[in-house]
Amino acid sequence: MQGSVALDEDDLALVEALQRDPRAPWTTVAEIVGTNPVTASRRWERLRSTGAAWATGTPGPGSYHAQCLAYVDVTCLPSEKTRVAQELAGDAHALSVDITAGGRDLLMTVAAVDLPTLGRYLLERLDRVPGVTGTRARIATRLYAEGSLWRLGVLPAAAGGAPLPPTRAATLDTVDRELMSALGVDARASYATLAQVTGISQPTARRRVDRLISSGAILLRTEVAAPLAGWPVSVVLSADAPAGRLHDVATTLARLREVRLCATLASTPSLLVVAWLSSLEEVHRFEQDFLQKVPDVEVLDRLVVLRAVKRMGHLLDDEGRAVGMVRMEVWQDPVNPD
Repeated sequence: MQGSVALDEDDLALVEALQRDPRAPWTTVAEIVGTNPVTASRRWERLRSTGAAWATGTPGPGSYHAQCLAYVDVTCLPSEKTRVAQELAGDAHALSVDITAGGRDLLMTVAAVDLPTLGRYLLERLDRVPGVTGTRARIATRLYAEGSLWRLGVLPAAAGGAPLPPTRAATLDTVDRELMSALGVDARASYATLAQVTGISQPTARRRVDRLISSGAILLRTEVAAPLAGWPVSVVLSADAPAGRLHDVATTLARLREVRLCATLASTPSLLVVAWLSSLEEVHRFEQDFLQKVPDVEVLDRLVVLRAVKRMGHLLDDEGRAVGMVRMEVWQDPVNPD
């Protein structure tokens, strides 16, 4: 990409160390990457300030029921794709927005705190956006892989992350929601900062953050500008698997190196898989690997992302750098937000 500067190995190692634990102290991070805490902190600040990498907290399945996460295909008037994508990227419930090629114009990840709120967003907000000509929502039943578990792969295999925490539906009060919003902006915000933002003590902030993480109400992740990290191509596959094999198939696909997202859906097709690849030539090789691992699965649809406009609340430029933030307040009214 013209004008882009690829991240070097030291940068990638630092990002992956923080992918393991986005709130890790600099002493731990420095030990992993073989530097000192001051250098690690300074290097991270450079990456963060340029939008090349960032740490965020996203609403997890513990903050909403599983059926309230949806992947939405959107078709638009031909001249309206970019404008519609940018407008929708400003919505709190639209966690991610991609402009795609392959039959649909946009792919959105939409979340809501409950099913009525999700329905209100889809029916009373999304369907009424000027320039939108059609939508299809596919509601997730379970996540088997998602961005907080994905790794760059530059550190030893032992640096891999833990699986998603067991989901326990959390009752969130106003303070919890303020903490989630603040962590969405910066998952590395200090407890002193979080306490100041919410008006609580630092020990209380620590306890509440620990509870939000352990319940799955929030998922912490360290993100990177994909093109600058050597992953410029994102492909989305929709596939169908026999009902009796769906869990095993999703578990197998979630382990594939390139897979960023694997979700089962309450629809046909029953699987959605998103993978990051190093080139367009890799698209067919990835699908071959996909089918080799699970030969009884049928791939029914393919999309290639032309431009990632928003990823988990963060607005992106053409190089995938974070240039803005929309708070992921999935509990607010999607039509008349406060």
